[in-house]
Amino acid sequence: MTRSGTLVRRTLGGALLVLAVVLFALGLRQPDAAPAAPAVATLGTPLWSLRRLPQPVIDAAGAQHLTAALAGRTNGLSSCTTVRDDTLGTDVTTAGTGVLAPGSTMKLLTATAAVAALGADFHFTTQTVAPGAVKDGTVARLYLVGGGDPLLATPERIAADQRDPDTAGLPSSPLATLADRIVAAGVRQIPGGVLGVDDRYDATRYVPAWPASVRTDIGPIGALTVNDGRAGPAGTGAAVTDPAVNAASELSRLLVARGVTVGTAGRADRAPDGTTRIATLESPALPGVLEELLSASDNLSAEMLTRELGVHAGAGTTARGVQAIRDELTKERVDLTGASFIDGSGLSHDDRLTCATLLSVLGLDAQPRYAPVADGLAIAGKRGTLALSLRGTHLEDNLRAKTGTLSGVSGLAGYVRSDRPLTFALLLGGGFSQNAGYALRETMAADIAAYPAVANAASLVPGPSAPNPPIHTTACRGAEGAC
Repeated sequence: MTRSGTLVRRTLGGALLVLAVVLFALGLRQPDAAPAAPAVATLGTPLWSLRRLPQPVIDAAGAQHLTAALAGRTNGLSSCTTVRDDTLGTDVTTAGTGVLAPGSTMKLLTATAAVAALGADFHFTTQTVAPGAVKDGTVARLYLVGGGDPLLATPERIAADQRDPDTAGLPSSPLATLADRIVAAGVRQIPGGVLGVDDRYDATRYVPAWPASVRTDIGPIGALTVNDGRAGPAGTGAAVTDPAVNAASELSRLLVARGVTVGTAGRADRAPDGTTRIATLESPALPGVLEELLSASDNLSAEMLTRELGVHAGAGTTARGVQAIRDELTKERVDLTGASFIDGSGLSHDDRLTCATLLSVLGLDAQPRYAPVADGLAIAGKRGTLALSLRGTHLEDNLRAKTGTLSGVSGLAGYVRSDRPLTFALLLGGGFSQNAGYALRETMAADIAAYPAVANAASLVPGPSAPNPPIHTTACRGAEGAC
């Protein structure tokens, strides 16, 4: 029996006992002779009716109903679900304690660690430098030095993103702006071409533990990448082999369109010493980066941010970045019991989290510094990976959450604004299809949002009878009809 079920039974039992005592006492009382009383109407719902139960009893019953509903949804699956009443600061229900693959809900941990380590004022910086100052409109070569910005995009890609419901309205770092600034610096000729410099992070392009199939979901990881490392002006092609060369080529194309003569694009291991800065481009501040990462569930953004955390902890590698995530969350006393992860995006089936960990991370939103994480989540019916979901339902615009999807894995973790503000996390594992996983987690989110209305006083006991008519103790007068 659940704790909530025990509480309901004890409270109902107590109320019944009190009711029995009162009724027994009234039954023993002898009628007293009394003068005629005025007409009195009796209550439709007696004063001692169980329908007048206090709210804690209703909440306990609601928790019991919610627990049963969620258990029915997940029968036969590996799962965990935790729901917290933010008003009371107590758990409504906790079902399943397994350590499960989190999918992209893992990005909540990466984003939170980034806020802790980098701060909300952090910007990625992409810069261009040359061997010397601009002379007669010419620089011999232009080095495009990557600073880890995951949002660098061409105009064509930005336009495509605005047409995609998953990415519409999300921020970017326009590569065209950098091209404009290079021209504004007086550059008209670059005979040696644009050379990409990608030496901030480890040169490993994919996490070694990922299966080959994952490479269809993410471009190569690097500190200098444009359009998520995809080929073509709009980044709609296959993953490129060398993201730095691709970035240099796209910048060259934009410069040529602005009248600059540019030699062949290429790659340099590093920029030489003694260079002159020509132009720079800053990314949106970290909250904007996290909005794109979380709302669109951008895997490459998550992995680049993980390596950036590694840089700040001593080395731009995935392994060091993952350790930095763990270290930052440990400082914040996040419950990492059973947690095991090897990347920052959740792409690996070997990542493991509990719902308690996800709820612990989400609970940090009580600290203003972590507001960018909550603010960056997808919104049901409005933004990101939930933009096309739950439209026309009570959850539209009332559910903010991080989705998680892998083969046989579905997750959802975030906040529900309903009769009560709730924080929740659910992870599911089994042989279901991707679409079935979507439908199941949305149905469970609706169950959660219904709390505590799934059980109220009216549903616990029979309804009241109609109020009794007044009782007259005097004889009828005149021709007023029957009394």
